[in-house]
Amino acid sequence: MFTRTLAAVAALAAFTAPALADDNRGTEFRLGVTAHDLSDHVEDGPNYTIGAYFASPDFLDFIWSPRPYLYGSFNSNSLTNFGAAGLDWTFDLTENLHINVGSGISYNDGVRDIDRTAPANDPNRIRLATTRSLMGEHWLFHTTFGMDYDISETVSIGVYYEHISHGQILGNGRNQALDNAGVRIGYRFGR
Repeated sequence: MFTRTLAAVAALAAFTAPALADDNRGTEFRLGVTAHDLSDHVEDGPNYTIGAYFASPDFLDFIWSPRPYLYGSFNSNSLTNFGAAGLDWTFDLTENLHINVGSGISYNDGVRDIDRTAPANDPNRIRLATTRSLMGEHWLFHTTFGMDYDISETVSIGVYYEHISHGQILGNGRNQALDNAGVRIGYRFGR
């Protein structure tokens, strides 16, 4: 599952990056690590993250010039991994301090639900219910909030929170979702 998610994120990045690379406002790559599944504490292990944030194309100027992004989050214990794509808005607090708000769609390789027809004492049902977040759907919304500080013209450090769930819109029923929070380092070029 991890390999499929990574391959999907890489393919989407390779397909999208050339169309946006000529924009003089820059492209940014971010690497991070997050604490995984903060709300339920069922899944554990940190997630390693990678994101590509592209310069906002002119046709998005009317909605405050969000940056398109591609993102991957990979669990160190081979639990739920996910990839996402969406838009990220940056708001300057000072010359070097920025708030980021992102919204997009994600795909995860997690467990959708337990087999409700299995007996209550079924070992597989018990294992899944006690060790995995039950996502409800594979396609989920991806929402992020972050704060980054520019330590140079090209490098930033930051903290962020992310949430993936279907919000009873992309699915119904089970919706344990995932909440992750962590730190990241960014590198910008092409400005």
